[in-house]
Amino acid sequence: MFKYFTLIILLILIAFSQAITAQETVISNIRDIELTGNDIIKVEANVQKGFNFPFFLFIPETIDKNKANYLFVETNNTGTTSDDLEVHLEKALNLVKRSYANTIARGLNVPLLVPVFPRPSTQWQCYTHALDRDTLEINSGQLKRIDLQLIAMIDFAYELLEENEIQIKDKIFMHGYSASAKFCNRFAFLYPKRVKAVASGGVNGLPTLPINERNGYVLHFPIGVADIDKFTGEPYDEQAHKHIAQYVYMGYLDRNDTLPSRDAWSEEEARIISEAIAETMMPDRWKISRDVYKEKLPCAQCVTYNGTGHEIKDEIINDLIKFFKANSGDEYVAIEPHSYPFVEYKQIKEAHVNGLYWKGDKRLPEFVGKYLREDMFLLGIKEWISGQDHRQLDDFNKNAGFNFRLKADGHPDIVITDSNYGGNSSMSNGEFQAYYVRLNQGQLKVLEPNIPYTLFAENKSKEYVWKVNEGVKLIRSISYETSILAKLNNTFPAGKVELDANIISAIEFLRLVVSEFEYSGEMVPIHYQLQAETAQIEQMPKISFSAEGLSAMEILMIICHRASMDYRIEGTTVYIEKNDK
Repeated sequence: MFKYFTLIILLILIAFSQAITAQETVISNIRDIELTGNDIIKVEANVQKGFNFPFFLFIPETIDKNKANYLFVETNNTGTTSDDLEVHLEKALNLVKRSYANTIARGLNVPLLVPVFPRPSTQWQCYTHALDRDTLEINSGQLKRIDLQLIAMIDFAYELLEENEIQIKDKIFMHGYSASAKFCNRFAFLYPKRVKAVASGGVNGLPTLPINERNGYVLHFPIGVADIDKFTGEPYDEQAHKHIAQYVYMGYLDRNDTLPSRDAWSEEEARIISEAIAETMMPDRWKISRDVYKEKLPCAQCVTYNGTGHEIKDEIINDLIKFFKANSGDEYVAIEPHSYPFVEYKQIKEAHVNGLYWKGDKRLPEFVGKYLREDMFLLGIKEWISGQDHRQLDDFNKNAGFNFRLKADGHPDIVITDSNYGGNSSMSNGEFQAYYVRLNQGQLKVLEPNIPYTLFAENKSKEYVWKVNEGVKLIRSISYETSILAKLNNTFPAGKVELDANIISAIEFLRLVVSEFEYSGEMVPIHYQLQAETAQIEQMPKISFSAEGLSAMEILMIICHRASMDYRIEGTTVYIEKNDK
């Protein structure tokens, strides 16, 4: 038994050690670094060298200094916009430390480069992490031509690595997934002489097509290559590009389509894609892309993984390592990809609403409840198709529409439409899945607290139908804090209040005045807690006053003022604590 326990501990330590780096170093110029194994180097922005943002280098301890190595580049993909560079920095560092990119770099025994390009909220239409056309057209400021900034980072990394006796080949390996897949796929079109092999996954069914037009439409870059010279200064280099080893892959169940997103595509680009190629991502657009690549790019392998959505599984990571290893030499080599069991793509056709949840509802899973705001509720459904991801919820909402009516006797109806839709959340196993409903200020004013509302579906489709289970009600509860405040504000002790006591006795008097409050039909006790040491309490002045017509809240404020204390309400407790201001 002991030897098995020891083996488990060793396996845990080995797995954990892969996420641990021996050293993290910050540099701003080329210099010698004492490498200790599995090092992470943060290179600060260097305007003189041509890059306005930092980047990370990971150097695995297994790297062979006696031979030339490829530099592996994975561009960062934060997954959201933010004007705070630290948000993107943290995500990029996680990508370097503990992700599939780190695993691939270790598997290949090569250094990994990850840039820290921002995706700003103030320029939301510039999908920098996908290297879209809006991004390429930025002609001033820090974000000017981040593709060229990446080349400058790569060149800096070459110098730095060679300075530290790590030989680097003149072409790079490159991989990206989802938005970053677009980046690396497009980068290879722009700079084919810099790329040895590139893998792009989850490309929304549409990698850049190596053609100028289709079905009578001109395909401007990055849809096609019609005007790529606008960004490179020369026509599409077909000869150089077609010799790059490429591995482009999609999950058969992937429905993460960016075509409706105006940050990913302009209205005009989306129209051209829909009419010249295909409106539906899977399987239509992806099939056309595969056919074009097969015809035009002899060194490209397009793979569809069964039983897979918008995700990178362990076996796919192994395939990527195998692909880059196989294409390290002079000849292109196609690999045999992993084969997952086939899972038929299905759609939810009928969704039964089995729960309505306001913030604070104890039935909610913790990971969902903590993201609810005071102006939102959750609409839970029973249905979940096993083997598919959360986009099945998006599909149903898109097909069925989002049209409901909340009704309560004696109160105005509240109409719910697509404008109230706030996304969805799920546990991915069928145990809990729900839609966020975001109410506007007008609806919140009408929705009475502690009144049960019944939901009625107003279906617009005959094929995709909402049904509401019997007994499902929405009750807008008021938070403990709000309820306590209301109780304190609306409780007035009878007669004149006369206090001449220390703070402990004063708080005890307040407890006698207001000891509980009503919440969702139940009486809940209020706790008063004095946050002070005994010595501090002894030094506090007496609370002495006489007044009539004061509310409990006003009494609390007088107590705090006389004792130089503050109050705060958290949960069911009123804390009286030292004022440090």
